[in-house]
Amino acid sequence: MTVPDEIARAERARLDMLDAVYAGIQRRGEVLDVVSNADSLEDARRAIQRLLGLTEEHAQAVLDLQFGRLTRSSVTRIERDRENLRAEWG
Repeated sequence: MTVPDEIARAERARLDMLDAVYAGIQRRGEVLDVVSNADSLEDARRAIQRLLGLTEEHAQAVLDLQFGRLTRSSVTRIERDRENLRAEWG
């Protein structure tokens, strides 16, 4: 694999992760409900996977979100990063 291919793959993975985090933020009420009703962290992660249709890794990223990521400026930064990556890598 060439360096440009590796960079493209890494950027695509970053975009996928940002999409997952953004989905969790946009549906934060539902995410909070499934997490607070889960018996364990593993159950919470699985519930997030089902709710948002995410991979295990992406669901864990949503579960690991901090409330500080819910501020308008943080969400705006995530939106901007997603748009930039999508424009570059589609």
